[in-house]
Amino acid sequence: MKRKSVLLGSIAVCIMSAGCVDSYDAIEDGEIGSAQQAAISYTWAYAWTQQATGSFTASPTYSRNSSGGSNTITQQGTGQYLVQLQGVGVPGNEPFAGGHVQVTAYGNGAERCKPSFWIHIGGDVNVDVNCFTAGGEAVDTRFSIAYVRKSGTGFSHEAYVRADEATTSAYTPDLRFQFNSTGANNTVARLGAGRYTVTLPGQTAVGGTVEVTAYGAGSDHCKVASWMQLGDDMVVSVRCFDSAGALSDSMFDLNFANATHVNGAPSYSYAWTNDATAAAYTPHLSYQKGFLLGWGDVATDITAGRTSTGRYLVNLPGMSSTGSNVQVTAYGSGSESCKVVSWNGDEENANADVACFDSTGAPTDTHFVIVYTDDKNLSIG
Repeated sequence: MKRKSVLLGSIAVCIMSAGCVDSYDAIEDGEIGSAQQAAISYTWAYAWTQQATGSFTASPTYSRNSSGGSNTITQQGTGQYLVQLQGVGVPGNEPFAGGHVQVTAYGNGAERCKPSFWIHIGGDVNVDVNCFTAGGEAVDTRFSIAYVRKSGTGFSHEAYVRADEATTSAYTPDLRFQFNSTGANNTVARLGAGRYTVTLPGQTAVGGTVEVTAYGAGSDHCKVASWMQLGDDMVVSVRCFDSAGALSDSMFDLNFANATHVNGAPSYSYAWTNDATAAAYTPHLSYQKGFLLGWGDVATDITAGRTSTGRYLVNLPGMSSTGSNVQVTAYGSGSESCKVVSWNGDEENANADVACFDSTGAPTDTHFVIVYTDDKNLSIG
């Protein structure tokens, strides 16, 4: 079991943010146990679209659903898709019953994808997804999608929010589409064109991870610029850009978790890749974690390395290649974007191939956050 000292936690906060804040005790791996998290409930689904056109059921190898239902995809136009996640919605006439969505484009090219809308219909969740070229044109491409709806309160550290007012200076987003394990309300502030801060009350930054995806109909894309501790709260800096790489106002979805189920499924790994050029290294230990339900923390560290300009391989020990999902978020203040090219491995070890691009679609070196979700449950014999 790895333990992070107070000193390491303080150093990590300085790295992740523009300046240092007061030091505080970092979370020790495994500190938040399943009994403490029992008050939080998770409904979730994820899928990889194995083709870019037509109507189909998502590949059963990389599609999972907590209700046991299917995940289906229907192409509605060039670069426009309807993803139906069966059985994970709220039954009855509650179309805006919330939840959270992350989408990552898949493949070798510089395409980007995002959710434009989601709604609960007849117990299902229907998500509209739009995909674009680096230049902002609609394009058919494959993608990876993850949906989770959390409820309850507890001692775990997790929160999400849909920032749905792109030009409002300060506001509390729609409570139906946000969650905080403390029961507090998350808030958003706009600092200038395309520049936002999200405050997650009662959450702990060190040890956690952040996913961000743009939300809405346009071709804008968003990323996490940094996150830091500010007193008892966690503050995340988000940047959004248009297809030319200029800062641009946009709605976005943000998801945070610290040593708990990021996207709902039982097992997970995540890492912040803090070195954009090293051929092989161990990402910062304060911002990586692997956990297997029925086993506990994965003892072996996540490793990563640059294989060519803008191309990276991340090794995630303990994770299964089947039954899994990958989400990638670019990190930093620039307009770079990242995506998953592929992932593979076996039942004990997984590898994810990640590609990052500048605003013109050219490969570029940059930091990113990766979240790997796995349905592995070792408590089931």
